[in-house]
Amino acid sequence: MAADAELAILPGTGRFDPEEERWRDQVAALYAALREEAGTVLLRGAPEPGRKGDIDTVVLALGSSGALTAAVTCFRAWLARDKTRTLTVTWADEAGDQRTIQVSGDNIDQASFQALTEGVPSRLGEGG
Repeated sequence: MAADAELAILPGTGRFDPEEERWRDQVAALYAALREEAGTVLLRGAPEPGRKGDIDTVVLALGSSGALTAAVTCFRAWLARDKTRTLTVTWADEAGDQRTIQVSGDNIDQASFQALTEGVPSRLGEGG
C-alpha cells in the first residue's frame, strides 16, 4: 500500500524504564492496534548526526483520512490507560516542513491532536 502521509511515532513513559519488558509490551500493543485499525507500521533506520549507526523510527503509513481518524482513536485510548504515557508524533506538512505534537496521558483533550487532524488530510489529498 502506497501511503500519502506518514507519521513517525515515539511513545514515552514516566513510569517504566524504556528497556523494561512491561513497557515494551505496552508499546507493542499500541503498534498492534495501529496495524489492525489504521495502517501499516514500519520500522525505519535513520542516521543521527554524531552517532554511529541508525536510530530506529516507527512510522505509521496512512492511506486515507479514515486511517488518520482510526490512528487518533488508538492514540487516545493508549494514552488514557496510563497518565504517565506520552506520545510524540511527527509528520511532514504540505510544504514539506516537519511538524510535531507531544501529548501526555494526563492532558488529553479535544485540541490535543488538532494540529495532526488538520494538517495531515491535505497530505492525503482529502483536504482538512
